[in-house]
Amino acid sequence: MGKELKTYYDFATNDYEFLMDAYRAGFVSNAMGAMAQGICEKYLKHVINEYVLPETAEDAIKKTEALRTHNLDRLSKFLAVYLPELKIDRKSLKTVNGLYFTTRYPGDESIVVEKEDLDEYVEAVEKCRKEIDSFVSYHTGERHE
Repeated sequence: MGKELKTYYDFATNDYEFLMDAYRAGFVSNAMGAMAQGICEKYLKHVINEYVLPETAEDAIKKTEALRTHNLDRLSKFLAVYLPELKIDRKSLKTVNGLYFTTRYPGDESIVVEKEDLDEYVEAVEKCRKEIDSFVSYHTGERHE
């Protein structure tokens, strides 16, 4: 039986492990692009959910709105305001922002993920994971692998 998934972090890590196993095995698929965005989204939402403590009703509304978005740019901007000590490579996040839609649905904006693309997506995911792990470790004293 697998590990119980309770937090955004747990879900992100579960997806990360699957993505990395598939990547190391040489798979390339559009689903992996969507997964890359989702992993970063869940790591960012973990920090928002656990570490952003609203001081006003307006802050609480903004936190709820942030937890409902799928836009990594919005999430990183929210974090820059509420947790400025968390350093997120926003340029790297832009690499995977929007992939949830462009890799899953047909249309003018859809793309086909290729190996070179996936290399960039995995790099962005690893940067995001490392930044979040560093932040969480600093605040909890727990090391994540």
